[in-house]
Amino acid sequence: MGHFYIWDNDVKTEIMKADKPKKQSYVTLLAGLDKKLAARIVKALTHITTLKHISDPKEVEPLLTNTPIGLVIVSIDDVNKPQKSNNPFMQLGLMAPILAIDGKNRVITIHPDAPYSHFGRTFHSWDDIPNLVTRLLQLASFRLESALLLETLRAVSDNIKQGVIVVDRNLAIRRINPAAKRSCKFINPSQGMTLTKQKEGCIPKIAKLLKSVISSRQAKLKVNISCNADNDETTEIVVTAMPMLDNQGYCHGATAIILDNSKVTPLTENIRKRYNFYRIIGVSSVMQEMYDLIESLANMDTTTLITGESGVGKELVAEALHIKGGRSNGPLVKVNCSALQDNLLESELFGHVKGAFTGAVRDRPGRFEVASGGTIFLDEIGEISLSMQTRLLRILQEKELERVGDSRTIKVDVRIVAATNKNLAQQVKLGKFREDLYFRLNVVEINVPPLRERTDDIPLLINHFIQRFNQKYTKGIVGVQDVVKEIFVNYTWPGNIRELENAIEHAFVVSRQNTIRIKHLPKSLVLKRPCADPAQTEKMTESIPSMRPAQSEKEAIMHALQIANWKKKKAAKLLKISRSTFYRKLEKYGIKT
Repeated sequence: MGHFYIWDNDVKTEIMKADKPKKQSYVTLLAGLDKKLAARIVKALTHITTLKHISDPKEVEPLLTNTPIGLVIVSIDDVNKPQKSNNPFMQLGLMAPILAIDGKNRVITIHPDAPYSHFGRTFHSWDDIPNLVTRLLQLASFRLESALLLETLRAVSDNIKQGVIVVDRNLAIRRINPAAKRSCKFINPSQGMTLTKQKEGCIPKIAKLLKSVISSRQAKLKVNISCNADNDETTEIVVTAMPMLDNQGYCHGATAIILDNSKVTPLTENIRKRYNFYRIIGVSSVMQEMYDLIESLANMDTTTLITGESGVGKELVAEALHIKGGRSNGPLVKVNCSALQDNLLESELFGHVKGAFTGAVRDRPGRFEVASGGTIFLDEIGEISLSMQTRLLRILQEKELERVGDSRTIKVDVRIVAATNKNLAQQVKLGKFREDLYFRLNVVEINVPPLRERTDDIPLLINHFIQRFNQKYTKGIVGVQDVVKEIFVNYTWPGNIRELENAIEHAFVVSRQNTIRIKHLPKSLVLKRPCADPAQTEKMTESIPSMRPAQSEKEAIMHALQIANWKKKKAAKLLKISRSTFYRKLEKYGIKT
């Protein structure tokens, strides 16, 4: 975090030892301050943030397009009456929070979503300024990183066939997917390398297009580019380039999406089904219906309850609701309600003030405040206590909260998405969940189907996880045996997609071949099937029924015991003989279990 200080009579006292302070990504704008106050602010903040001075309000608009402004500091007559201030910068509607200081060194934070309302103001002392500025700029940086990540996620999915290149303002590569490497004939592409160093093929043309997009901050859609990378054949590609803008309008880079027309084939009606939606994989009819429901809800601020068994992907549905909606430029804040005790959860959700409890050494905003302008995802909502349910009800009804240890009311602008694997209607009947909260949460319900009800999606999910783990473990596994696919389709998957993912990752860890076989699967999965690997089954069925020499039969029995984890009943079932016969043969060959 860097250094934190207390300031008293312009004397700096270090109270927390840390590494050399790192300046924040966003800049602090000193707007129309007199020289004396500006000098004092510079002295207090020069190690924390880059400071930019401005005196004419007309300079604000061009400044925002070239400088990432995270905080504005102004001077006013009276912090108790900010709405009556004559400072012209207060009237500009800046999206960054404003730190206003009056002649008595009293400080007020005015939040951008409610600049003049009572609920949009927070008061501070002069001594709070360094820590306050650090916290506000860290929050701005967090939102910046979230915005850039979300922009990238919109363009890049695990199964995307289009090439994707993400660059910063200097055309240095931030992200490039395999399809782009194939389509554009890069020479040893790597993250951090600038596009201007590539002189072959279509890269110079793409670089020129991206540079234009960054400077104009305007997207260029479906631009046709000829590529002569091989010098003997011209390939036509179509490029869509989009600027990556934060909520201040500052451009941090651009994304290029590349379609190689030589590889495009006409789509039949069957292929036009969506095979994925955001990061959700599935082509089955139940998934198509769920995609349509998410799309219809994405741009609404309706409170949404996501239900489904553990491991079905409820968190991905919450992410899709946020990313596809109008709040996508705001933060998505996730809270696992089951992971925290009641007192910790209260502080985590609503924040606390200094001295509210032991260890509360400074004011701290809660997750609801951090999520302002975006979405908060309350996972495992069915696990919270009745007292916490009461506090959540107020948030849902009034969109306001009080920090722990504070009596001031804070307004929040946030969309609430909750998830549970419990039957909340049943919990209401048992008196474990408030009925009024249940009806507030369950305005619209999205039920995520279990994997056993969408077996058509299993082959897609298998390919998806194989691609992911090939990258993670640097392997070249191309698929699974047909008999393995059969096991996957017929298995009930009580742990749903999470269990399928774990099973495939287990196979990746133990496999040294390019195809996943039964022997690579977890034993718990194999034992749910009436027979083992075909090669192993062949040995066993040939040994027992044909009554070959004793050694071969003994080997078959030992092999069955190993597969069955030394459980005699399951081993007898694998060998397709009765338990009494199996016990006699154990005694005959002196096999002890």
